[in-house]
Amino acid sequence: MPATGDIHVVHNARLGAYVAYQLTHQNTEDGSFAVLALDWVGSALPDAAAVAAMQPARFSPFRAAPAILHRWVGKRVPRDFRQAGWREPLIADHPRAYGSWPDGAEWVGQRKWDALDTDAVRAFHAAMSAPQDQSVVLGSDAFPVRRCTRQLDSATLNRAPSLAVFDALPLLTQLEISTPVPGLLPWLRTRPLIHTLQISGLQQTDVDVRGTRLLQMTIDVTGLRSLHLNPQLDRLTLIGSIDPALIIHAEDEGRWLTLISTDPLLPGLGLAQLGELQLREVRELDAARIAQQFPQLQSLAINGAPCLLHQLQCLGDLQQLHTLSGSDLFPPAGSVFPAPECWLRLCRLWLRSLPADLGTAIRKAYKGEVAKGLDLDVGQLRKPEWLAANLDNPFRDWEGSTHISTAQAKKATTLYRKACTDALKLDTDDRDAAELTAALAQIGRNYTEGFNALDRRSGFIETEEREQIYMAWMGIVDAVEAARAPGTTPLQRDVLREAMNEVRTF
Repeated sequence: MPATGDIHVVHNARLGAYVAYQLTHQNTEDGSFAVLALDWVGSALPDAAAVAAMQPARFSPFRAAPAILHRWVGKRVPRDFRQAGWREPLIADHPRAYGSWPDGAEWVGQRKWDALDTDAVRAFHAAMSAPQDQSVVLGSDAFPVRRCTRQLDSATLNRAPSLAVFDALPLLTQLEISTPVPGLLPWLRTRPLIHTLQISGLQQTDVDVRGTRLLQMTIDVTGLRSLHLNPQLDRLTLIGSIDPALIIHAEDEGRWLTLISTDPLLPGLGLAQLGELQLREVRELDAARIAQQFPQLQSLAINGAPCLLHQLQCLGDLQQLHTLSGSDLFPPAGSVFPAPECWLRLCRLWLRSLPADLGTAIRKAYKGEVAKGLDLDVGQLRKPEWLAANLDNPFRDWEGSTHISTAQAKKATTLYRKACTDALKLDTDDRDAAELTAALAQIGRNYTEGFNALDRRSGFIETEEREQIYMAWMGIVDAVEAARAPGTTPLQRDVLREAMNEVRTF
C-alpha cells in the first residue's frame, strides 16, 4: 500500500526518461495524496544513492522565481508509477494547490523554457520581480498600452505604426487576433515568450507558425487547407468549420499534441499519431471513426451535450489508451463497453453521467483493475426516467449557469416541452401547409411570450440564450415537418420566424 514518504518514478515518453515524485502527505478524510516533484531525471531506474540524493525540484517557466511543484492529487497511485524507495517527506507544509497526478510534463516545459532566448528570459524575470511598470508604450485616451502589458488584441496591434513598438513589453505572452494584422507572423517569430495565440478572421488558406515558440493556439480554421505547427506547440483548439481537406503538419504526426474540437465529424487532419483528443459539447459521435482516424491515441476525453455515442465497443481498438474520460455519454441500449483486456496501459478511467445499467456493468468489469492501480471513477448514473426527461432538453445547459437560476432553467424546459407537445398534436395530414403554418405560428407566439415573462424581472436572456431559444423552436418546427407525409408543401419558415419576432421583447 502506498504511504507518505514513498518515492515513485514514472517514464515520460517525450523526455525519453524517468522522473521522480514523493508522496508527502495523505488526507485523513478522503485518502488523497500530496505529491512533490523531485530533481532527479534519468534514463534508467534510480539506485539507492540516487534516491538518497533527491531534493525538491524547482521550475521557472513564466514565474518571477523558480517554484516547487507540490499539490494534492488522487488517492490511487497510477499503475505506471513505480516505487523506487522511501525517505522522510522532504517538505513539511501541506500544499495549497490541487490537480491531477503529474507525468513529467513540467520537465518538458522547463526544457522548452531553458531553450528560449536568454535576454528575453532575463528581461521577463526582472519585470516580474519588480513593481509593475506603468509607463506608456503606445498612447490612447481609453486604452493605453503600458510596459507591464501581458496581452494584446488585433485592434491594438493595428494602432501601432510598427509592431516593433511592442518589443518594449517584456511580459507580453498572449495575443488575441480577430482581424488581419500585417506582418503578424514574422514579428511573432521574434517574440519567443509569446506562448498563446487566439486567431480568427483569416483570409488565407495556409497558415504557418513554424519559428514561433507558441505553446497553445486556438484557431478558426474556416476556409483553411493547411496548417504548419511549431514543434513546441502542444495544445491546439480548432473552432469554425473544418474543411475535410485540411492537413495539419505537426511534429511526429501529432504524437505530442493535444487536439481540442467541438466537431464530431473531425477528419483525420494528417495526425495519424495524435496523442490526445478532447471532444467538447458533442451531441452525436461514432466511436469507430475516432478509432480509425486516430489509432494511437493515449488520451481521449468526450464531453457530451449530451452525446449519443455509437459503436461504443470500438473504443477498445484504441490499444494505447492511458486515460479515458467522458461525461453525458448515452450509447444505444445494449451497447457493450470494452473489456479491461483491450487497454493494457490504461491508468485512468473517469466516466460521469451515463446510463445506470452501463455504468454498473463498467464498475463490475473494472473492479479488479483498481487493485492493479487503475484510477476508476464511474458516477452520476442516470436512470431511465432521467434519460426520458433530459436527453431531448435543449435548455439542459442552463442548469448550473452562473447567471441563470435553477428555477429559470426549469421554466425554460417546461415552456419548450409544452410547445413541443402542442405542435406534435397538430393534425399534419388533414391541414395544408398554410393552415398548419398558421397554427404553429400561434404556438410559437405563446412559446415566446413565456420567455418574455421569464426574462422580464432579471433580464438574463442575452445573445447566446436568445439563439438557443430560437434554435429550440426551429427544432420543434423540424419535428413537425418530419411528421408530415412525403412530398407535401413545406411549412412557411419565414412566417414561423416572424411569429417569434412579433412578440419577442428579450
